[in-house]
Amino acid sequence: MQMLQGTHYFELIDEVFKSVTGPQGFEIRKENEKLFIARKGDLELLFRLEVGYQAYYFSLEIRLLGRLGERATTDSHYRHLGVTAIAKCYDPNHKMSAEAADTTEKLQKMMETQKEELLKYCADILAGDVSSWSRIVDCLMKKGAEAKHKTHEV
Repeated sequence: MQMLQGTHYFELIDEVFKSVTGPQGFEIRKENEKLFIARKGDLELLFRLEVGYQAYYFSLEIRLLGRLGERATTDSHYRHLGVTAIAKCYDPNHKMSAEAADTTEKLQKMMETQKEELLKYCADILAGDVSSWSRIVDCLMKKGAEAKHKTHEV
């Protein structure tokens, strides 16, 4: 497997997400070789690439800043959430793919899947409406408490 360079990774992000970032008015900047951030006002999309042994892992996250973040939740810890976690709160039967990508084509497919999740479950957030955010945070906190309870039962 040939490792992606930052430029090629950015080209993949642009190709997959330009239909979202362009019309929505996001500006994309490179944070480092494996992290690009698209920002519009107090809303950021984080495109994160992790590289393991001959495998890629991609995650798309939403971070709320400033007044938008304050409107969403008083707990600053919950102003940064993964799109797949948000999707899981909306649809408990939502299946997350834990499979790593070992080719650029599979990485692109992984990105396409997360773009679909973004558009399906986060359209209101992309438009600046964070009224659903507290419901999502409650869901994640409940799931965390359930997981903690299960580990103490063992």
